[in-house]
Amino acid sequence: MKEITFNKNNILLFFVLLLSILPVIKLGGFEIPFLYLLLPFGVFILIYIFLGWYKIPKIARLLILFFLLIILEIFLSALYGTVSVLGGFIFPSDILQYVVRFITMLSFIVVFYYRKVDADIFIKYFLLFLNIGMLIGFLQWIPWPGRELLVKLYPFYNITYQMDQLSNTMSGIRVHGLAQHATANGGLATFFFAFGFSVFKFYKKYKLLSISLIILSIINIFASQARAGMLALVFSIFVFYLISIYVNRKSFKPTFYVVIVSFFIYIIILFLYKNGNPFIEKMVYRWQVLIFEEKGGGRVDQFYYFLSFLRNPLDYLLGLSKQVVNQSAISFGIEIEPANIFVTYGIVGFILQYSLVLILLIYFLKGMRKAIQNKASLTLLVAAFVGLASYQIFSVGYYFFREIRVGLFPWILIGVAIGVYEKTKNRAKLKNNKYQECR
Repeated sequence: MKEITFNKNNILLFFVLLLSILPVIKLGGFEIPFLYLLLPFGVFILIYIFLGWYKIPKIARLLILFFLLIILEIFLSALYGTVSVLGGFIFPSDILQYVVRFITMLSFIVVFYYRKVDADIFIKYFLLFLNIGMLIGFLQWIPWPGRELLVKLYPFYNITYQMDQLSNTMSGIRVHGLAQHATANGGLATFFFAFGFSVFKFYKKYKLLSISLIILSIINIFASQARAGMLALVFSIFVFYLISIYVNRKSFKPTFYVVIVSFFIYIIILFLYKNGNPFIEKMVYRWQVLIFEEKGGGRVDQFYYFLSFLRNPLDYLLGLSKQVVNQSAISFGIEIEPANIFVTYGIVGFILQYSLVLILLIYFLKGMRKAIQNKASLTLLVAAFVGLASYQIFSVGYYFFREIRVGLFPWILIGVAIGVYEKTKNRAKLKNNKYQECR
């Protein structure tokens, strides 16, 4: 009989990804994801890096620099904002979110750079848990006996509102899903769609898992009635079209497919709308209200409200700080995230945070053609690029950097993509050097 063996690193990865889809927990008056409990282990990895016991690639060192600058800037914004406006320093608790993202990304870079886990295992496990994550939203939406239990397990701030809307028809329900917030769930679903489609298109394995993730993600976007998620979904499809041309250096087939598919989708949506489909009618109504009646909605009013607080050059340079925003009439800030970052952290914070995004996007884009022979690496780079880019589009309607409940999924993928690609590059260099020596 063949002996069954278990890889402890694979089991640990399975456990970490399992924690990522659990509801948030309350600790010390704060709501935090379960994954935050693993932060001490990530700190040990960070110490190992600073002591030189773990060698990391150049891109990781550059990302460390930017994250440290961002964290320093957030501290300076809090120091300036709280002292000048509130009359005393209040420690910026929002630093924790950036620290956790930074350590999460760095930990996954190290794990996959040193090949503690195979890329194929990650892709399979990630697909599995993302499917479960989207299934949570789907099962909150359709009528069945366990729907109320799932809503209570993943509650919005006001659980009463969620429970009350279950008596509506399906078209009248806004699913809060894994994200525990309808708009955030739409953005998360777009990110999951990007991963599922990347695996389906470029990896050519796990077809059932990738197709089911694509379908469940699209259902969650529309069941959440998240306009920012719909916008990000359309954008991600367009980006996939451009990447297909960029990677394969052929434009005819991708263009043909996009035109044909877009035409059929338009015909189907038009047909359903003309025949009074309640889901399509609700979607069209929400867009019409936002554009024509609300002229951008309350988010624009939020921006003008906070803009009135900026009165001198230092306000514009360093921002008001999250602590000052918390004390305002709109304590959650501006739901247009670029504007929120500008008002909260100033010009310096805006430049640092979006420079980090730009560096990552350029890195992923440059790596795609170099990784074309390695399907796992190419798939991860494409998924990270499209997911990160589409999240920036989504952030015109809600948060990316600041979203606490589901904010770690992108940074897990970014870390894995970098670790796998850098390891692939190193192996290719070693192979080439050996070949040159043999000659």
